[in-house]
Amino acid sequence: MTEGNQRSEDEELYSETDLARIEAQGNTNAISRAVAVMVLMVLPGVAGHYLDRWFGTQFLVLVGFVMGMCLAVFGLLYVAKIADRTAKLNRERKLRMKSRKQDLS
Repeated sequence: MTEGNQRSEDEELYSETDLARIEAQGNTNAISRAVAVMVLMVLPGVAGHYLDRWFGTQFLVLVGFVMGMCLAVFGLLYVAKIADRTAKLNRERKLRMKSRKQDLS
């Protein structure tokens, strides 16, 4: 292939069905990431509870939940950043598709 015929992934032609499928996958990924963040929030507190029972202390559950909240905040920021990037990419793809349709008309 010549350089003019090669296309990067961003320049690849997408149909409306492809774009709808990509958007639906993005929504599913966002939901699974949000669930993972919730698990990250609770899991350190539960681990702290069991460590408190093991060592006979009473503060590790609190430390675990504070650590879990910090992890959750960073996780949510990460998920929001990825979702924003994906939405921006999908908007750009839709605009390119519309401009190609207008060029063909």
